[in-house]
Amino acid sequence: MANTQNIPWKRLAIEASAIVLSILLAFAIDAWWEERQTEQDIVEDLAIVEHELAENIRLVELSIDIMTNIVAAKDRLIAELKARPGSSSVDIPATDVFWGIFMNPTLDPSLGGTDAWIAAGQLGVIESPKLRQRLAGVRGKFDDTIEEQRIAREVGIRQIYPAIEDRGDIGIIKDMFAAGLHARQATEVQEIPDFGSISLPNSGALIFSLQARGLWYEASILESTDLLAELKEIQPLVQAEMRSK
Repeated sequence: MANTQNIPWKRLAIEASAIVLSILLAFAIDAWWEERQTEQDIVEDLAIVEHELAENIRLVELSIDIMTNIVAAKDRLIAELKARPGSSSVDIPATDVFWGIFMNPTLDPSLGGTDAWIAAGQLGVIESPKLRQRLAGVRGKFDDTIEEQRIAREVGIRQIYPAIEDRGDIGIIKDMFAAGLHARQATEVQEIPDFGSISLPNSGALIFSLQARGLWYEASILESTDLLAELKEIQPLVQAEMRSK
């Protein structure tokens, strides 16, 4: 039988403890590294969301500017038509016709990264419940204002365009589009040079259709204004979430 007195129990205990501690330390380092990597991934995803927010704020501000010009031109168009009740047609500045009838903005938000992040179920990693709620609802707010723009465009296509398409001078509008004026929808609202006048039929049906189109754009302006405020409130929440990681 082996002599247990010759076994270096103290040294063996120390070595065993060192092995256990090294294993535990390795697990701890792995867990720490995995947590840090996860947090880094979250920060990178939030950076994409932050970039999209900034771009969407620019797009919504531009959309509001365009729709405000459309509504103002609509008001001038209707005022000109109503001021000449006995005339079968009225000469209207081409710029007002362009804005009030043919300008049809469509808000095209940048939400690819945000949508993909939400679809992957990543909202749960956000600590702020307010930010989770705001991000989850932002797509619906965009959809509301886009739908109102779509309806306004349909009113123009189905009710207004057929009433004026046989006017010979309506070709001026094509010249305006050919001049690249529509490009400002993606950049900024620019001044339009004078393209002369266009003769429009002076009818109650046209006035009614112009009012209906304008009402939808006015509704979209209200929705867009609320959306803009929402996006600007989300921005600092995203930045705070990134700083917390």
